[in-house]
Amino acid sequence: MTMESLKQLWDEWVLSLKNKKGASGGSGSIKSAQIVYVFGPPGTGKTHHLHRSTCQSFTGDYMTVMHDYHHVDGDIPLKHMCLVPEYKEMAEQMFLEGDWAPHFTELARLTLEGAKDNDKVVISHATDKNDQRDHVIKKLIEGGASEDKITIVQLTIDPKVKARGLYHRTARMAEQSGMTITECCKAFMEFEGEMTEERYIDMCLEAEAENEDFFEVHPKAIMVDISGRDVTHFDNVDKALGLTRSTELPYESICAKVKPIDEARDKIVMESGFMEAFAEILAKAEAQAQKSSLAIEEEGEDEKKAEVMKKRRSTLLKCEVSMRGLSSRALSLRDTSEGVEARRKSLIATGKIFEE
Repeated sequence: MTMESLKQLWDEWVLSLKNKKGASGGSGSIKSAQIVYVFGPPGTGKTHHLHRSTCQSFTGDYMTVMHDYHHVDGDIPLKHMCLVPEYKEMAEQMFLEGDWAPHFTELARLTLEGAKDNDKVVISHATDKNDQRDHVIKKLIEGGASEDKITIVQLTIDPKVKARGLYHRTARMAEQSGMTITECCKAFMEFEGEMTEERYIDMCLEAEAENEDFFEVHPKAIMVDISGRDVTHFDNVDKALGLTRSTELPYESICAKVKPIDEARDKIVMESGFMEAFAEILAKAEAQAQKSSLAIEEEGEDEKKAEVMKKRRSTLLKCEVSMRGLSSRALSLRDTSEGVEARRKSLIATGKIFEE
């Protein structure tokens, strides 16, 4: 299968979501389909220059390219909230009301739709809680999937490797919004001096230790280590699933095959207005979590300045959530001291931090 045909399949899949339709086919094939549910901690994006997707999405795309799996990216409902109205409702229910069931029920439905025309399906998502994972599995079985044909894979990564990747990701996001990583981080935490790579890693490890139960271990999962940012990622996945690559391509060549799939996904998502819609939901979640008026009012500002302020606030939220994990609960971990809140407001309004 060529990269062009893969991108075309993805475009057709996304277009079908607009009308809440899945792939065509009968339910008879679902029972015989091999389904792999891959989940890993959020914020573990690939640091390789050829790819930047999350570890579980990267794994799903790899299984598509090298092993002919149909990949259901678990972020479809969230990232396509601007294409499918029901998906925006699901996102608001999950982040603002704590009701995650509709989102995960939809993940199961999309997987079952994929299984109608494909005998091998992989669903990837940063699902952190076992009750959410078990909900997906329960819905898969209720929809006709065979329990003995569902394989659960939990990706693990060395915390330092994860934190180092997050540092570069955060620095890049801050730079794109005209800020330094030091300014960005001082908007939600207290520290002296400049934010260095090693300091960032240490602070990430401290935050993870304080919230060590955030990403639960599933008792039925096959544990797969993907700390090596090299071909061992693929080797470990293949070994866990009993897969054999037909060709021994080098790591860079495999990444180059996976990259167009991720780019096609990103293009659709970015053009849909997802970032703005998601930032709006995060801002609401932030206000709920903090019970304060951290959001800056743009009313009365000229349109250009208001847009810049919105972009800065969006960047801060995304950087913070990236560091702590993608959940509205993570926002409650912020340092809410007067100094931090003042710096945050100053940075959003002016692009600079002014401290007394």
